[in-house]
Amino acid sequence: MPNVQGLLEKAFRRSAMWAYALNQSRAKVVMDPIYLAVAKRLLRGTSGPSAKLLAERFPQNLYFPYRAQSRKLAYFIEDWDWSEARPELLTSRQRQMMHTVALGETSGSAVSDGFLRAFRTNPELAAFFGTWFTEELNHFIGYHMYLRQMGEPWPAARGLAVAETEVLPYADNPMEVAACNMYQELLGFLIYRSFSKQVKDPFLARMLDQFAKDECRHFRFYQDVVARHLQENPAFRPVILKVFLKATSPYNQISGGPANVLDHLTMGAFYFRKREFEYFLREIEYLLGTNLRSFWDWYFEGVVEACTFCSRQPHRCDCEHFEDGKPAPVKNPSWWKQVTTAKTYDKRIDIDEWAKALIAMQGGRRDTNARA
Repeated sequence: MPNVQGLLEKAFRRSAMWAYALNQSRAKVVMDPIYLAVAKRLLRGTSGPSAKLLAERFPQNLYFPYRAQSRKLAYFIEDWDWSEARPELLTSRQRQMMHTVALGETSGSAVSDGFLRAFRTNPELAAFFGTWFTEELNHFIGYHMYLRQMGEPWPAARGLAVAETEVLPYADNPMEVAACNMYQELLGFLIYRSFSKQVKDPFLARMLDQFAKDECRHFRFYQDVVARHLQENPAFRPVILKVFLKATSPYNQISGGPANVLDHLTMGAFYFRKREFEYFLREIEYLLGTNLRSFWDWYFEGVVEACTFCSRQPHRCDCEHFEDGKPAPVKNPSWWKQVTTAKTYDKRIDIDEWAKALIAMQGGRRDTNARA
């Protein structure tokens, strides 16, 4: 006789994943109160934020130290030596993953109006937005330059379709939007870092590692903003947990339908291993005063298949190398080629034309330096 409890749990998990795919749609007005109620229930009987957070002393304006740091670390990805890229060393899964990460970084223009609108009366967050957008542009350019090196550049209409998405704002409250951005920067950092350690192309590994460091700095800025807010408003804890439960990110809205959203979820979750899980828990405990380990262990169970080498769930897997050479089990691997817009081709908005031009600029600078 089938295990009824197991079947019910499987059905519940599948429903929860579809809820994730829809929780930033117009269903948000119904789903947000449910997520918030769950967050409050999980936090019942706990106190927080953590003592470490409460003992912190934050600058009145966090943007000033961030800007000083940003000036020292500024770089332009097109200045790297792109002749060193070795995309032929990537596995099938890694090639697929490059399209997933490129999609996230292509969402900037679509999601940014919501961020800036929420931040418009908060000079600290509005100023950071400007710097953040410029720094994230390196990621957008870098990924699309690499896709060109792979021989898999996006059609012009694909980038346009992402930009034309009418993205619903994460929230109206600037602190909740900051919490959403904190979450997605944290996950971006963890996934990029993990991905960088699996790829065999040294150039891509270095680029992913650089992007991970950028995302970590962005995460830390938003985390400090949220932590400072928590010191004065500890009742904000359930809102933060709600954001984490929803796994708030642009993918929910820009992927082209729930099935594609779930494909991207599983692509990223494959690289969320024990090291990432433990880091994730530490940051939650810092913010909330409790890490809810048993809940999150259950939450990540079964999102993707168990590790081929250790047979553990990915978030419990500490294998140094965990790629098995199998293609990613996605339903629509060619999503990035599929476009529906009938608009006339415009070279100015063709992402691949940008990538080609920037690669040419890099070569021109190298020739100029050689002559000098």
